[in-house]
Amino acid sequence: MRARGRLGTVFNTGGIACIGLAAIALGAAAGGAHAQAPNGSPPGLPPEYRAYLAQSGLHREQLAPRPAPGSPRDSADRAFFQQTRKLEGTPRWTQAQADAGKGVLKAFACAAGTTLSAENAPRLVKLLSRYRTDMITLTRIAPQEAQRPYQRDKGAVCLTDKALTMAGNTPSIQSAWAWTIGLILGEALPARGDALMARARSYGDSAAICGFASVSEVMAGRDLAGPLLARARAEAEFRTDLAAAQQEVAHVAAQGSAPAEGCAAEAEATAGSVL
Repeated sequence: MRARGRLGTVFNTGGIACIGLAAIALGAAAGGAHAQAPNGSPPGLPPEYRAYLAQSGLHREQLAPRPAPGSPRDSADRAFFQQTRKLEGTPRWTQAQADAGKGVLKAFACAAGTTLSAENAPRLVKLLSRYRTDMITLTRIAPQEAQRPYQRDKGAVCLTDKALTMAGNTPSIQSAWAWTIGLILGEALPARGDALMARARSYGDSAAICGFASVSEVMAGRDLAGPLLARARAEAEFRTDLAAAQQEVAHVAAQGSAPAEGCAAEAEATAGSVL
């Protein structure tokens, strides 16, 4: 099925790097942070990435303001970066690297008890492909404000330079995206709700452990995810697509599948929270 090309690639072959590529594509197509087509999408964006919201009515800096330079929160962010460089070479560091390079649906396979993909959950993938455009719009910050923790303090980073550059203007999106996926899948698979939200937390934490995002940015991602999802639910088209996707997920889970690989190692590495 050739029609799955873009969607399958986005959700199955890369984590933050693929999110960053999408962010760059959106920014370039828009020609600026505020240039939007009537449907809320940058002009020329493929239909599968078309935003659900014309205007979200939400503002990143009001929902999740970043700490002022030199403030206690800013100092805590820098201290966390320095302390967690000691994790290099540990299982948690390895897991953070895997989260950065792993498609988000694969990252939730153990928590969901099944591996979701464009093949068995095309409605879910379509929903997430479109909704990610709304998420990128809300999490984007100006390039001059996107100084990352590793740019301020010396220390190892578990992402490649290319991945860091691609995702540089959406530092809170890994956390926001994970929290969103956890909420959506948790509603479809209520018996796995705790495991899914724990995985959402650890997947977001990985961005700070990698050194790509600060603790404040990870927390901001979680703060942004809920309000944006609530806003999207006000749109009839989103509600319809969400219901269809969640029904699809429940059906896939009910069919059963072979256990995802590495679940025991993932659980051990991510037990508890470093934030």
